[in-house]
Amino acid sequence: MPMAGLDTRRGQRRRLRAIFSTGLLLAATVSCGHEKSARPFLSVALNTTDPVTARYGYSLIDVTPERVSKITNDQRALVWLGGYDKVRCVWNWSDAEVRQRFSRYDLARSSRIVGYFVADEPNTDLNCPGAAADVRERSALVRSLDPDHRRFTLVNVDDPRQFASFRGTTDVMSVDVYPCLVGKPCDWALIPRALQALRKAGVTRYMGMLQAFSYQQWRWPTAAELTGMIAQWQRSDWQGQLTFSWQYKGGRLADHPELLRVLKRLNDAPHELFPLP
Repeated sequence: MPMAGLDTRRGQRRRLRAIFSTGLLLAATVSCGHEKSARPFLSVALNTTDPVTARYGYSLIDVTPERVSKITNDQRALVWLGGYDKVRCVWNWSDAEVRQRFSRYDLARSSRIVGYFVADEPNTDLNCPGAAADVRERSALVRSLDPDHRRFTLVNVDDPRQFASFRGTTDVMSVDVYPCLVGKPCDWALIPRALQALRKAGVTRYMGMLQAFSYQQWRWPTAAELTGMIAQWQRSDWQGQLTFSWQYKGGRLADHPELLRVLKRLNDAPHELFPLP
């Protein structure tokens, strides 16, 4: 193996050891001040099991329970647990189905798992008033099946008005803010506004979901625009990033090497600040 490739592999292993040896500080109280730079930073590639993501510094990939055993390249899994039906306001997988998958794939004993993705935008249409309570119950079920607190549960919430209601329903909240719309410049007020709402709601353990896709009103950002988004998130206490998306609705991040260069720079050195837009 060429020396450069060997160094890359060693770097990946060091990052993963740091994640596990600290007991995933995501599940602990947020550090502050000079300790911030010492926190492990998780980078998740969504909608893929492609091992090439390791080349761009992604420590985690988004997989279903049956795909956990397929993970290679020393990466780890954020396990998708079926999600929440925000039309019918029920889980796509019943409690019994979740238990069955934990048993069939021996999830609690797997060394490949770092966390569980419980629900994505469960009440984005504001028609499921019980969604937060449902997420809290599902997170408790997951914790009963896997009591290892080095792993975390995650819910993604897109509406700042709902941050308070979903606070504490999972170990960590992720937040998607997509500021770049078709035919318009990016709205650079959206991410700071979401960060302010997180602080006001008392949410202290959160990750940011980065816009790297095109669909309907959203467009592919330029490299400079993606850099600006990351820079705004970096001026916060975010504990990791999820890239949406490796592939979505026919679009592929692999076809945008200019964005991958920005994301690799972030993943390789997350605490080196990008310039603000």
